[in-house]
Amino acid sequence: MKHKKVGIWVRVSSQDSVDKDNALHHEIRAKSFVQARGWKLIKIYRLEAMSGKSIMSYPQTNKMMEDIRNGVISGLVFNKIARLARNTGELINIAKYFQEYNADLVSMDMSIDTSTPIGRHFYRSMSSIAELELELITDRVKASSLSRAKRGIHVGGVAPFGFTYENKILVPHKDEAPILKLMYELFLEYKRKRTVANILNERGYRTKKGNKFTDSTVRRLLQEPVAKGLHIMNRKDSKNKPKPKEEWCIHNIEAVVDETVWNQVNQIITSQKRTNTKPLNLKVHLFTGYVFCICGGRMYTRYNTPSYVCNKSCGNFIRKEDLEEVFKSELYSYAVSPQNVENYFERIKNLITTKEQELTILKRKKNKLNEKIEQLLELHVRGQIKTEAFHSYHAEPYEQVVQINQSIIELEGEILGFSTSKASTDTILQEAQNLYEKWETLNRDQKRSIIEIIVDKIIVGKDDIEINLYKLLPDGYIPSSLENGTNERHTSYSVMR
Repeated sequence: MKHKKVGIWVRVSSQDSVDKDNALHHEIRAKSFVQARGWKLIKIYRLEAMSGKSIMSYPQTNKMMEDIRNGVISGLVFNKIARLARNTGELINIAKYFQEYNADLVSMDMSIDTSTPIGRHFYRSMSSIAELELELITDRVKASSLSRAKRGIHVGGVAPFGFTYENKILVPHKDEAPILKLMYELFLEYKRKRTVANILNERGYRTKKGNKFTDSTVRRLLQEPVAKGLHIMNRKDSKNKPKPKEEWCIHNIEAVVDETVWNQVNQIITSQKRTNTKPLNLKVHLFTGYVFCICGGRMYTRYNTPSYVCNKSCGNFIRKEDLEEVFKSELYSYAVSPQNVENYFERIKNLITTKEQELTILKRKKNKLNEKIEQLLELHVRGQIKTEAFHSYHAEPYEQVVQINQSIIELEGEILGFSTSKASTDTILQEAQNLYEKWETLNRDQKRSIIEIIVDKIIVGKDDIEINLYKLLPDGYIPSSLENGTNERHTSYSVMR
């Protein structure tokens, strides 16, 4: 078997094992094993956080078997049979496949020669043991999950929208919780799931995975009891089938919306489902949702009425035509000079370049540290560094790698954020140019879209109107010449009653 061409199979079943560098340890040990025997390492097949219950559908498995068939490798090295797979049937089929192509399966923990009857018998026996281990592990995981569910501790999966896990306990997410609360408020106002989804999307909000909201997503989130502070665990089995209610584990957590609001929303959803009726397609007026009274109340306009009226019955109102005319006047000065726009994008471009350079440096540093860790592990495997001394050598570079990984994540997030900011700001700037001249040519939907992009709040007093518009250029990265200019509008207008 001298000069044998081999591949290394590295599989760990959980992300936790990946994070603890178990996969890296297996890989380094296998490299030393191959090198000590004078074999030639051709390829490494990495299956990180992938279950051994069934491996035949994995792309890495298909690639490995293709390489065996084409003679790219003639042997596969792995830590032990359980690391190859935990399914007896699949393990036996793999052994037959290797025998067909004159290839060898090599376990580092035991000598197995699948070319002999005794070797094949031993391989089948160990395969059965591996599958038994999987069943025992599955039972232990189920028992552990139930115990954790009873105590309200995270048992896996992504936190629902509006929430996050802190110390394995579900708590409101500082950024998503206000959006979830807004979703309930919008549904009470419009009573249409699709309308709520459209409004959230138009305001730039996205789901936890970064997708646009849909009516089905809105319905699911509105019906989720966790929003009112009721966290239900152990609701479904491993096949995603509902469990009996007596097996559920219910815990009280911090709520995002009041129980009264949650009940009102779900009563509406239930009645719509029962009668299969939809609410009227209410026309959204130009400034609905953006006009507030000086007393703090919202201002609404009803069908066939000429004014926005305070909902707190303080008597304050503003005619719709007057408000639109005042808003149109505000658009006259709502623009940014081309030079300032160019300066802004140049600064964003330079900032992204700087961050990308920092990211490259960190990745190089990470690679060097990983090489150092590999060298230490090889020396340890060979017995040249004692276990007692190994930890002192390993601790410092490993801690640096962990810190660098965190910095890389933060930098990649900043680069993505700046790139996204540039794109969205460019869109807004294009929309904002010459709005005053274009206003009368726009239809109602186009006007509403402009309002949703640039309006923060309109406050109507007894004798004046304050219009607050968003900045066209984000804080912190605008040229200094703009910081006190008309880019951020807080303008008051007198109103004749």
